[in-house]
Amino acid sequence: MAPRRTIWELREGDSAAEKRLAATCGISPVLARVLANRGIVDEKSVGAFLMPDPSEMHDPFAMPDMEQSAARLWAAVENGEGIRVYGDYDVDGITSVALLVSVLRSLGANVDYHIPNRLVEGYGLNREAIEQAAGDGVSLLVTVDCGVSAIEEVDYASELGIDVIITDHHEAGSILPSCVGVVDPKRHDSRYPFKELAGVGVAFKLAQAVWTLAGRPPCAADPHKYLDIVALGTIADVVPLQGENRIIAKAGLELIGRSSNHGINALLDVSDLSGREIRAGHVSFTVGPRVNAAGRLGDPSLGARLLLTDSAQEAAELAAMLDEENRKRQEIELSILREAWVPVSKMNTQTTRAIVLGSDRWHSGVIGIVASRIAELTYRPTVLISFEGDVGRGSARSIPAFNLYSALTECSDLLLKYGGHSQAAGLSIKAEDLDLFRERLNEIGHEWLTEEDLVPRVLVDAELGEDEICIELAMELERLEPFGYGNPTPLFVTRNMHVLERRNVGPDGKHLKLKLGRGGRVIDAIGFRMAGSHVDVSQGFSEVDVLYSLEVNEWNGRREPQLIVKDLRKSQDA
Repeated sequence: MAPRRTIWELREGDSAAEKRLAATCGISPVLARVLANRGIVDEKSVGAFLMPDPSEMHDPFAMPDMEQSAARLWAAVENGEGIRVYGDYDVDGITSVALLVSVLRSLGANVDYHIPNRLVEGYGLNREAIEQAAGDGVSLLVTVDCGVSAIEEVDYASELGIDVIITDHHEAGSILPSCVGVVDPKRHDSRYPFKELAGVGVAFKLAQAVWTLAGRPPCAADPHKYLDIVALGTIADVVPLQGENRIIAKAGLELIGRSSNHGINALLDVSDLSGREIRAGHVSFTVGPRVNAAGRLGDPSLGARLLLTDSAQEAAELAAMLDEENRKRQEIELSILREAWVPVSKMNTQTTRAIVLGSDRWHSGVIGIVASRIAELTYRPTVLISFEGDVGRGSARSIPAFNLYSALTECSDLLLKYGGHSQAAGLSIKAEDLDLFRERLNEIGHEWLTEEDLVPRVLVDAELGEDEICIELAMELERLEPFGYGNPTPLFVTRNMHVLERRNVGPDGKHLKLKLGRGGRVIDAIGFRMAGSHVDVSQGFSEVDVLYSLEVNEWNGRREPQLIVKDLRKSQDA
């Protein structure tokens, strides 16, 4: 089973807006087009996007329940109460914990933290952890990246004499937990200007508010000094890199490269990134997975300890442990993918609208990654479930046209628990309900998805002539970084390029290196992990259409434009 060939869809553009932006902002027509394609069509918006300014962040007190939550937290700090920060076990939750604990400790708080073990406690607040907090003398529990649906658990904490502040960024139901405050920009009554903060972004707003109530002390308590940690969680959680998230990511990435945090520096060391310019892709695919690894396989507190340690030696030791955990995670992930792909490959593409598979041999900590890979390969919503006895824990990933959270809501009578977003979600289910759940989700898929929805499409920003591909444009496009969800790397198409040279490069020769020519120009191109594909298309002197992003290639002191190839087609097939 595999998706049909990807459609290259040229964005329609807005020629009037593009000409206006190019003239008023002093930018190239190509950059103007890319910006207009992202809905940025006036001079003020261009300035805000190209030069995001931390001073332009929104007032934290505009967040629902922020005033009473920050006041209660600051009172707990001043009174020396026992405060516990309770987080999730992914990168977003771990960075949320590290951020808030760091700021509160700098303000003199009596604070510790708890991150539930994915394999033992599961996601979110649980009664055992609340009982432990009560036994430890905690009087204020602050959740980060979780808690908005924990109505019964919050009531239980109240019975045990613990006040609770919820900070979360997941979808909020119509009934909220009864507590000091529920700080979540996605509450139905929220008027906060930006709804798409990561969990660490919401924790950052709480830290800003408490710092303000503390009189903005000129010390390490300033939350802006921790934007490296906030950016790490924000980028890793795949929230849209627009608005406030773009400000966080841009400022935080600049801090990561010169971070004073021992843990971040140790992560860069084990990732072979020390001394390099850190980009969003490094966080998403290299640094983030290492922080995530411990939470997926065992003890998630390793990541928090790494980001909170004052010892460079301890940081190096913890980073090495996380690096090893990440290697194990990759091996387990590959094993599950191979096993799951056997039934997937036999599925009928016409009748299968959603993939639901379960096994008692699969590690629950990595099935989300595998579900994401299968969804990418098949272009179908995918749910993988790890069973232990009669109950399974599942991770789901989707395609743009299918809202997972809404679909799971339609199946809620078959689920023990569920939560998440439109494109990623988690659930628990009884083994006896698996087949019915698979049937129901496929019925919803047939109802909600058209044939066109199941064809992967790549949005192309512009079609460029060979004369437009230049180092000046490649450098200008760098101003659009950081790239990620909500601000994808710009993609271009150039047609009728001649393949002048083709060779395999890199480890095991898995990358495809090309020299492409047209109109007397010769342009370097590389397709990562493409050596085994497009062989019939890229033979010498073939004429091809190329889908690519444009980057600056620095080698031997020279800077040249380089095409990062995403797809190739024979020109007559395009």
